[in-house]
Formats: sequence, C-alpha cells, structure tokens
Amino acid sequence: MSLTTTLSIPTPVIQPTLESRLQVALEHARRLSALYGTGTEVAIAWETVEELSTAHRRRVPQSTAFDRYCKAHPDAPECRIYED
Repeated sequence: MSLTTTLSIPTPVIQPTLESRLQVALEHARRLSALYGTGTEVAIAWETVEELSTAHRRRVPQSTAFDRYCKAHPDAPECRIYED
C-alpha cells in the first residue's frame, strides 16, 4: 500500500467585473421576459439590471458641460487653473 500526499494548490478566485455582471443580468432578464412575459421573477431580474446599471453609472465619471467646454477651449480664462 502506497501513501501519496496530494498538495492542494490554491486557485485564484476571479471576481466578475461590474460590467460583466450587468451584461449577464441583462441577458438573463431578456430571456425571462421572452419566456414568461411578466411575473415576479421577471420583475426581480429587471430590478437587478437597474441596480447594476445604477452602480455602473456611478463608477463611470460623467463629464459636465463645463468639462466639455474646457476640453474644447483650454485657453479660456474660466478654464485656466492657477496654482499658488
């Protein structure tokens, strides 16, 4: 009888990105809608999409009209930053 020692090598846990989670949730909600039309499960699936979408929008910096103006006109007096 032979004893063998098995070494366990830890495998890295890959965390899905917010964007990939959003895409999967969107696909799931669309499939449920196609299968069932309406219902509790469909509503929950679309609510999940909305929550992930909101979180995604918060993470992506939104440029303001002023930011776009300053990008187009960097020499404008109101866009110049003066350091002390």
